[in-house]
Amino acid sequence: MRTDQENSPSAALVEPDRRSWNRHWRGLDREASAFGRLASLVRRNILARAVRHYAELYFPASGTLVEVGCGSGEASTAIRRAGRRLVGCDYSMAALAAVDRRTYDSRVLAEAAHLPFRDGTVDGIWNLGVMEHFLPATAEKILLEFSRVLARGRRVVMFWPPAFGSSRLVLAPIEWATSLVRRRTFRFFPDEVNRLASRRAATGLIAGAGLRPVAAHFNATDAFIHVVVVAERPA
Repeated sequence: MRTDQENSPSAALVEPDRRSWNRHWRGLDREASAFGRLASLVRRNILARAVRHYAELYFPASGTLVEVGCGSGEASTAIRRAGRRLVGCDYSMAALAAVDRRTYDSRVLAEAAHLPFRDGTVDGIWNLGVMEHFLPATAEKILLEFSRVLARGRRVVMFWPPAFGSSRLVLAPIEWATSLVRRRTFRFFPDEVNRLASRRAATGLIAGAGLRPVAAHFNATDAFIHVVVVAERPA
């Protein structure tokens, strides 16, 4: 999978580390950051509806559902609970500390490629704006881990930002101008080293992890911010 960064020969593709994510979430404190407040509004008023929509479309009405890379969890506040047990999982302690405790039944500190769940015990996995922060080789390891923990016939729903998504059209010019003024690289988010280049690229990674591609959505449900990639562990 190629990304816009990879098209630049001078780009150094390095995945964000835990410290980068801790700094990011602390900097997005809603009382201290204008961008943090704006991001919170988007998550609660646009993305939360989209997450609820796709959860109803692809997840069972009961069972254990895990958001891997949950961040603050604000985009997952509208998921219907009923018989579902919701788990928020992130490897940033600062992110987990920002989660409203009512969002999940439990929170777990763990890496996406090393999940603390037994084989075949999870009934659904989702995330938003996570996969683009991992190089393709790491993304494949994460998908293999998803395949391991998912029960047969269960699905993963990934909100994966493409290079051409609406958020990039808005934020990229601001990042460019700010970098020019500050004379150093400025980004709103930790490095996005693997924005989705195409649906075919996602399909290739999914198939390599032993998952079955189900669907890919790019529409107004989440304001054209992500391609919503859906995969299934074969029954």
